[in-house]
Amino acid sequence: MKKLGPRHTYAEKLLMKQVATEFTKKWKELGSGKRAAEELGVNPKSFYKYADGTDLPRVEVLRAAHKRWKIEWNLFDTSTLLRAVKPISAEQLLLPLIRSIREEDVEVVEVVPGGDSSLRVILRIKFTAESSSPTTKSRVQVKR
Repeated sequence: MKKLGPRHTYAEKLLMKQVATEFTKKWKELGSGKRAAEELGVNPKSFYKYADGTDLPRVEVLRAAHKRWKIEWNLFDTSTLLRAVKPISAEQLLLPLIRSIREEDVEVVEVVPGGDSSLRVILRIKFTAESSSPTTKSRVQVKR
């Protein structure tokens, strides 16, 4: 009879082996699997499975282990995997876009009073390969 459950690839099995080795070291170092699980923010039962090599942790758990315990994972580049999850604010996403727009690519379509002390402005912006170039001299000026 076949065993039910996930089938892991060879790379996943190698990662599970490294996780088991590193988590077991931390378990012994801290003296308690429960304490190690708390540091990672996981359920102790899950931590024991990771340390036993029978389960593969989520990326968030690997990220937490890397940040908290300085573990370097062999099978992937932690700099690409462990980037900041969310930007601090939505405005930060727009700044590079706004800075890359040339004045001649912006057309004001409509300006309407939007209520007390505000305007509603509709713009049409053309995006070209040139407008994304950082060396373009005619930029829209943005106040910071």
